[in-house]
Amino acid sequence: METRTRAGAARTGAARVETAETETETETETAGVVAVAPVGPPSFGRVVAVATGMLMLELTLVLVGYALYGTTQDSSRGGGYGAALTLLPLSVPFLALFGGTGAAVLVAPTLMLAGSLERRFGRPGGAGGDGGHGGGAAPGWVVPAAVVVAAACALVAGVYQGFSPLAALVAWSVAVALIVPAALVARLSRRWLLRGIALWGTLAIAVAAALGGLALGSGVLEEYRPPAATRADVVGTWTDGRGGTLELAADGTATADGVLDPQGFAPLPGEAVETCTARGTWTFGAAADSWDQKVVTDLPDCRADAWEIGGEDGRIALHRWDVDGEEMATLTRER
Repeated sequence: METRTRAGAARTGAARVETAETETETETETAGVVAVAPVGPPSFGRVVAVATGMLMLELTLVLVGYALYGTTQDSSRGGGYGAALTLLPLSVPFLALFGGTGAAVLVAPTLMLAGSLERRFGRPGGAGGDGGHGGGAAPGWVVPAAVVVAAACALVAGVYQGFSPLAALVAWSVAVALIVPAALVARLSRRWLLRGIALWGTLAIAVAAALGGLALGSGVLEEYRPPAATRADVVGTWTDGRGGTLELAADGTATADGVLDPQGFAPLPGEAVETCTARGTWTFGAAADSWDQKVVTDLPDCRADAWEIGGEDGRIALHRWDVDGEEMATLTRER
């Protein structure tokens, strides 16, 4: 009798231990699920951080495209597509600055407005709070909110910068294209977002750069090279398109009459321009590489001295650049 009682007590104790272990495992599994599950919408700080990363990615892809486009244009300075890509790491601080500013000024207000629209008109496909900053706003409201925010920014820029209606429309379109992807990603509550942007963004940039190189190498896109010119090709009268002229005579004399001669960057529309009027000499610097061809003028009181050969066969142009590589003046042959 006593033996059967002890055996029953042992079985009861074992059952209690097994039940306790099962409950412990269940609690552990539940705790694990809670630890990895997203809790509520992302905070304002996380929205800005993720949006900054997305905008940096988008702007970098734009720079890759611009580098590819630039190598096919007369405005190219030589060096090639690869040389332009090597400068991308130097742009990271500026990308971070512009990306952070855009995240705070454009993306965050877009999500706030999207959250307000959602609270006012309802959430497509269900309800959910956004914490007041729009982080959990439904994607259906992000696009119209981005259109409104971009329009407001384009209007402000147009008023203060004097943009034409066409320029303001272009600025609005570009802003919408930048805001929407960044806002759609920044609204998500995922622990892997920042790492994912860094990983997949780097891969996307590498693929875009490789495709650009493939397009140039295969001949789909043709890299620009200046036309081969001779001294006789540059003899004549050249105009800067603003009423100024530069006459290069066959005897080596040069005459500038109100030719554009700015010290800094090219003047914006409506700004006063610096011009030069003088008489002197000129020489033609022939070179084996067409990139090194130059027309060198010696004109008292004129800053412009070296003009690079540009344009295309049959339509040569003369370019002058500043130390930062910005084109300051272009001369074309007067017709």
